[in-house]
Amino acid sequence: MECVGPRQAERVLLDAHPVAGMGHHAARLARLWHLRPHLSGDALGLALLGAAAAAERADQRRSSVVASGPSGGSALYKSAARTTGAALEEVIRSARKRLLVVSYAHHPSTHMVEELTAVAERGVMVDVLLEEKTGALKVFEAPFAHMTDQVRLWRWPKERRGANGSASMHAKLVAADTSKALVGSANLTGHALHHNIEVGVLVRDPTQVKRLVSHFRFLMGPDGPLERA
Repeated sequence: MECVGPRQAERVLLDAHPVAGMGHHAARLARLWHLRPHLSGDALGLALLGAAAAAERADQRRSSVVASGPSGGSALYKSAARTTGAALEEVIRSARKRLLVVSYAHHPSTHMVEELTAVAERGVMVDVLLEEKTGALKVFEAPFAHMTDQVRLWRWPKERRGANGSASMHAKLVAADTSKALVGSANLTGHALHHNIEVGVLVRDPTQVKRLVSHFRFLMGPDGPLERA
């Protein structure tokens, strides 16, 4: 149905999208069009299509909250775009060339080992940085002993740490290439990903993900304090 003026536009929008809240937006559009009578319906339609495309692109880059917790959970948990475990899977599976895994503690479940093995077998280089003091690094070695060229383990030697060697590697980050990253409070353990009360952010802005990844790439570089385990 063609729209030749503001009144028709309001009616067509309401007929096409009879959802709560649409009336306000349709009325506002009609008022704005009324103030600019020189605009044709075709011009307005093209403007709306362009705005919708821009909004969709922005939404694809927008960060979202992730959470895990009791099944009865809070409004935050219920409204989270992803649970922590689901967000982690999304990031891991989206990796094409490199995957960065950083965690304080890690007790690899069979499912997690399968996910990381699958991505490594696709040719993705996986770098894993874990805190030795928690025993996570040693526990992680066994499942990937046959993939040392593809799954590289990293450590932070005590002699290179601050606070007289007592500083901890406490970050939690999983980043796929420089396109997507999960940052939050959850360690890579079954309890943290599915049962503990945890919160995080799924970052989809490549600029911000690149900054996160670059920070750890520097730490892993020749001038950084980290070394291969």
